[in-house]
Amino acid sequence: MNVFIRLQFILSLLICMTCAKTYASQGTMQRSMDTSAAIAAIRAAYKNINTASLTTEVFKYESDGCAYDGQVKYFFNQKKEIVKIVESGSIGDGSWTREFYFQAGKFIFCYESLVGGPADGPETRSEYRTYAKDNQVLRFMEDKNIAPAGEKSADALKVSYKLIKAYTTKKFAEALCE
Repeated sequence: MNVFIRLQFILSLLICMTCAKTYASQGTMQRSMDTSAAIAAIRAAYKNINTASLTTEVFKYESDGCAYDGQVKYFFNQKKEIVKIVESGSIGDGSWTREFYFQAGKFIFCYESLVGGPADGPETRSEYRTYAKDNQVLRFMEDKNIAPAGEKSADALKVSYKLIKAYTTKKFAEALCE
């Protein structure tokens, strides 16, 4: 009789563990589907912003040791909301362009392109993409590869809102270089 009870107990544990693994994998799949859906929505918003008729305002900035020929270009929709900001500049043998996208006043995406290298050496190029929803990074990509979100993606979030504020103050070098 004791062997029968032990066998039932072991069988019950085995069934519970199998159910727990199935439930856990369903939770992971659900989060993955939610992230994929959110990224698809961000890509659709990106496409809509880039095909819409927008008004622009362009500002220049420079700061020793930070940026030469710096430019910030704001894009506004019909409601006069900032939906895109393109910030670019150069220093030494390198240059960059960062595009920030917004939906309903919230940062949703950043594309950053860096070009540089030694004056007499080969040019290097790097690309970074940050997808965000509700001020949380959903995905970070370095070149074409998904990478762990870190300082670079957190910086995209922070700089996007500094640029929103800088539109009012017109202190672009302060917002970007300090």
